[in-house]
Amino acid sequence: MTPGPLGLGIIVASIAAGVGALYLLQYLYSQKGKAGADWFMGNMASVALFCLSYGISLVITNPTLRIVLGAVAFICVCFMGPFFLAFGLDYTGRGDLIRTPLFGIVAIVPLLSIGLAATNSIHGLIWADFQFDPVFGLATVTYTVQPWGVFALLFSIGTAAVGSLLLIGAILSYGSLYRREATAVILSTLPPSVGVSFWLFEIGPVPQLHLTAPLMLIHVTLDAYAFVGTHMFETNPATQRMAERTGLDSLSDPVLILDTEQQIVGANDRAEDVFFNTTSISLPVPLEATLGVTLETLRETGEITVETEGGGIFAVSYTPLTDPSGESVGSMVVLYDVTDQRQREQQLAVLNRILRHNLRNETTVISGYAELLEADSTDPHHVTQAGTIAAASNRLKSIAEKVRTFENVQQRVRQPESLSIRDVVADIEQTYSTTYPDATITWTASPPDLRFRTDPELLSMLLKNLVENAIVHSESSEPTVPVAVSEGDAPRKGIQVVIRDSNDPIPDYEIETLRAGEETPLQHGQGVGLWIAYWCIRKLNGEIDFEYDEGNVLIVSLPPMAE
Repeated sequence: MTPGPLGLGIIVASIAAGVGALYLLQYLYSQKGKAGADWFMGNMASVALFCLSYGISLVITNPTLRIVLGAVAFICVCFMGPFFLAFGLDYTGRGDLIRTPLFGIVAIVPLLSIGLAATNSIHGLIWADFQFDPVFGLATVTYTVQPWGVFALLFSIGTAAVGSLLLIGAILSYGSLYRREATAVILSTLPPSVGVSFWLFEIGPVPQLHLTAPLMLIHVTLDAYAFVGTHMFETNPATQRMAERTGLDSLSDPVLILDTEQQIVGANDRAEDVFFNTTSISLPVPLEATLGVTLETLRETGEITVETEGGGIFAVSYTPLTDPSGESVGSMVVLYDVTDQRQREQQLAVLNRILRHNLRNETTVISGYAELLEADSTDPHHVTQAGTIAAASNRLKSIAEKVRTFENVQQRVRQPESLSIRDVVADIEQTYSTTYPDATITWTASPPDLRFRTDPELLSMLLKNLVENAIVHSESSEPTVPVAVSEGDAPRKGIQVVIRDSNDPIPDYEIETLRAGEETPLQHGQGVGLWIAYWCIRKLNGEIDFEYDEGNVLIVSLPPMAE
């Protein structure tokens, strides 16, 4: 028996679908353990085995072997639907249902079909009257599908449909985030479902031909797009559903649900402990009567102090609630306990003021006496020691001044204005020509009349600290620091400042801790200067990059501030 061109095409399509499913199965293995991935691997394994067994069976004329391959194909179809249902449940965050007795009933159907298929010759519950009925030169067969066979196949189609409905629900619930992937997977179930239905109910001119296998090529292609083309398992609806199922009571911070009239209509356990722990109260109650402020005031201040037992200082987070049509149905207010944070801030502010005051006063005393000792002493050794004391005292005084500058940066409210880069450059040159007379600062600006809208105080502090950092770390007695300012690249259209030196590389750990916002070792107070520059950049919404090219290259990019 030699297959004709059409028959050969059906074989090739079936085998290709099986090979494609195996490739997809290999890819899915890298996603093993993610929500739904393991179950979809089971589905793909069933598809691969079905397509390969059916494609091979079309050239097998041995009756016994042909029955075995047909039984394998039948069992694979029985497993496809339940596997897809399990995938849909797990992928959409309902994986707990897979471990229930109800899903156990779902699993019994394909498992029981294995035993019935293996013993069909005894009871004939799945098929009967098996005989060859060649078409297109293929070893196709016809037989009568018995009640259990019809039930098992329709059950597989039905469970696949339920899995599709779960994905449709994810699309409707979570918008466009999973639309492309889920739609592709939903559509992929249609070709095999149509193929099984046509074959089962003998629809079409060649009912003995099981078109499900070649149609699986479309199924595998759509699944490949969903998983390989869009990385379906990188994000999935299970995340959102689990967040929803977490519920209000699991949150450790007070949560209040308000209606459109600013009445509290819902509260989690923590909110009840804070606001309603003294008396039993029935909702709804006005927000103002409970918190002592209106919602507008609460949102405006962003913080509230609660004097009740279990209360404290809370930061306010407000979220509007809308129905599917976009109409407002109320709001949710989450109060984050910042009591400890505020107390630490107060303690640090007091300690900071005391530290700066004492440092400044005591180092002034130390410097004064060190200079007197240096002037009055005739012993060269004592003169050197007095100079060392004075230098150390000056470094401590510098640290205190920089700490004050750092505090000012953090507390400063930005005040943008249009300024000339040339004016900023002139100010910095004047500052360091006096402080470091042996240093040379070279400037270039492109264009020369470049103007830029930003906070002049923050920009000046930023550039001064970076330039000073380059000067004081230089091993040369006459250091040169080139600084180039130019217009930044689109779309930011701000400025780019490049500061170079010929010093040793800034240690990687200092750069890493700087970016991480952690404490970094300070050397002679200059570490504080780098912190000041970094926080100025943060305040200006800019970025800084560190490179090394026979010296450090610091590249600062700043966007313009809005009017």
